[in-house]
Amino acid sequence: MIRKEDRIIPYGQLKGKHHITVNTKNYYVEIVHFKTYAKAHSSYFKVVEAISNYGKQVDGKYDLYDWNYSIYEFEDTLMDLRYFRSLHSIMLIKSESPLKVKQYLKDEAAVIETAKKLVK
Repeated sequence: MIRKEDRIIPYGQLKGKHHITVNTKNYYVEIVHFKTYAKAHSSYFKVVEAISNYGKQVDGKYDLYDWNYSIYEFEDTLMDLRYFRSLHSIMLIKSESPLKVKQYLKDEAAVIETAKKLVK
């Protein structure tokens, strides 16, 4: 996969990439925007596939109803992929060190809100 502008998600228009800290845990956040709902939706699943090929998954959590999020825990990192349908956007949150899904879920809302504020 070729990375545009040294980023992880090679699709859409980059809206922001940031390193943030929430409760002493460090994360890399990337947000991309698409012109249409359909482009965002199809790109979300391409990124899901790429993440699933990252390595052996240790744990995970998914929204099986409408696929708004997919959280993957690997031995060396955790990745949370968020799909914002009304905004035609995708957000990737990647821990900068090993992190359990259970630990991440305690900070999940704060991480997402912090990341959203950086894009405005």
